[in-house]
Amino acid sequence: MFDRQLASTRDGARAALVSALDLDVHVLRFRAEVTSELRLPVAAGAALRGALFAALRAGFCLAAQGPECGQPELAARCPVCFLLAPVEAGHRRGQDVPRPYALRVPFAGRELVYAPGQSFEFGMATFGRALEAFPYALLGVQTMGERGLGARRAGSFRLAEVWTEHPLAGRQERVYRAGDGVVRAPALPVTATDVAAEARALARQGAGRRLCLTLATPTRLVEDGRLVKPADFRLRPLVARLLERLDALGARYGNGPLGLEVAPLLYAAEQVRVVEQRLGWRELFRASGRHGRLLPMSGLVGEVVMEGELGPLLPWLVWGSLVGVGKDATMGNGALVLAPA
Repeated sequence: MFDRQLASTRDGARAALVSALDLDVHVLRFRAEVTSELRLPVAAGAALRGALFAALRAGFCLAAQGPECGQPELAARCPVCFLLAPVEAGHRRGQDVPRPYALRVPFAGRELVYAPGQSFEFGMATFGRALEAFPYALLGVQTMGERGLGARRAGSFRLAEVWTEHPLAGRQERVYRAGDGVVRAPALPVTATDVAAEARALARQGAGRRLCLTLATPTRLVEDGRLVKPADFRLRPLVARLLERLDALGARYGNGPLGLEVAPLLYAAEQVRVVEQRLGWRELFRASGRHGRLLPMSGLVGEVVMEGELGPLLPWLVWGSLVGVGKDATMGNGALVLAPA
């Protein structure tokens, strides 16, 4: 019976993709010029997220850093809370809900140092209606560069350009350039239709049977209350966490949750074999003012080659390459890259 259900999923997965998840993704690239030496810690995404939150909270939070900041009543109206610290009383995931964005920061495994005059870049993917907060994100990045970030907030930069990118189509358009005085709304959304087309293209190249999956930044997966380490890696835990994330993002920022029976997809993921494994475990920590201590962001980094019936899973893995997967995806963890093996 379950095999028949799986066969049905194989036949209908691509056709169901558009109706299963209706969520536009806008990918932004910020390019800046460093004005004083900038030192970013290994957890660069966490440092950027913290500096951006501080800049927006100081200048644009409706609570003006008062006791109402982060409370559900105000968070529903405050663009800063909506973008960086959304909360919702009674939400099925608890009061904290998934953020409507994910930073894209290269992981070097070491401190990054930029000298004055050097270029400094990072990306941000926004989900669904979060695009409405783009002007605040732009102002926040400008303010962050002026206020400083990195060690003792000693590093500063001047925002030079902002580009919107379509990573699946290889297209980009500039939406902001310093000195122009004009900001254009990003208009290169990655849609469910684009994701389905990319999945079909990967399948034609052989990825439906043999796929190379790169975990480009630390990917922190938990299964049955335990961290997934390199020797334990299987595709099923990654797919399970990814489907949970996509369901939550679609419900809050798209046109609804997946509305899809996930058991056949998890069964399909369980049947996929890891035939080559080049994974390592990277220890990574971030400072948390809220908790007053270092918090772990450690995870898997490297690549695996997998064989099996991957076709029904390709659309969801393509979504994963856009939104990230696992703990701390908002801060750049869990970045996936797909390629035929």
